[in-house]
Amino acid sequence: MHSCYNEIAVVGLVFDELVKNGVSEKGRNYVWDIARRKFLYMTPELADSFLELKNYGVYKSQIIDREVSLIKMCAKTIANNIGNEPFNLVDIFCGDGTKAIELLKLIPKNLKIRYCPVNVCCYLADKAIENVKNAGFENVVDYKKVLADCDGRTLRDLEQGLKEGDYRRNVILLLGTILASYDINDYLFELSQEMSSEDYLIIGNGIRTGERLAGIEKYGHEKMSSWFMHLMRYLGFNNNDVEYNARFGNSRVEMYYKLKVDKVIKREGKEVTLRAGDEVLVAILYKYFEEELKKFCSMYFSNVEIVTDEDKGYALVMCKK
Repeated sequence: MHSCYNEIAVVGLVFDELVKNGVSEKGRNYVWDIARRKFLYMTPELADSFLELKNYGVYKSQIIDREVSLIKMCAKTIANNIGNEPFNLVDIFCGDGTKAIELLKLIPKNLKIRYCPVNVCCYLADKAIENVKNAGFENVVDYKKVLADCDGRTLRDLEQGLKEGDYRRNVILLLGTILASYDINDYLFELSQEMSSEDYLIIGNGIRTGERLAGIEKYGHEKMSSWFMHLMRYLGFNNNDVEYNARFGNSRVEMYYKLKVDKVIKREGKEVTLRAGDEVLVAILYKYFEEELKKFCSMYFSNVEIVTDEDKGYALVMCKK
């Protein structure tokens, strides 16, 4: 795993994804799929655009504020389940550490913790460590930066490297609706395979009430496009070449760009031709009802507790094997 990616490296990874996934037909045009969550954090400018979403009203109110409120609401339950032995706080797709800081505020000061931010490159992991250090928690006595793809195999691949010395168990944070970007069965299966009975998983995820597919307008906001557009620029497109939009398709939210121009992308003797009218899928989110989310988690964990906020728009799921 690279400590940091440059644009050339990201172009190579995205190009390989284009080639690997092929295309699906949509009328006379094609849909190309590069919707991999890990791509969205690979360079500092991608990461900074993601962090700017914290100031976007809908994102802040619908995800960050709800999650923080639920963490506070469940403080006693979380503390009891964590217990009193040292642990790794494994923060998957760590952002700038904000989510971990809110949890750390609730943990007893005499409990020895090693903070382990996990991300695809060092930029956000370093920010997270810096912010947790600046928060001045007496009980966070060690740090271990983890660079990984953050897919379901992340914990399996890193298990031996994490559980060492005093830190023989993990508290895993999967917050910020990260789970919604993946096949839920595959992700939870992989996570559960290497969790022991002493490990603890905390999931933060949006949930649906009423119609499953509603509220599409918030995903089509320019703030979302300003984040995703970096990937399109790396592939050689500019703002005038594409049009951003979001839709419901395949039981999920699909965020995509429709091309206004033809583009030939070449790399290492290979080339891919994209035509005006083609679409490039850059991000996806699956939508679940509360009972569905609990059912999926209960397939892989024997102890599952789910708590929702007042209007049933967000859930905190706490899981043990």
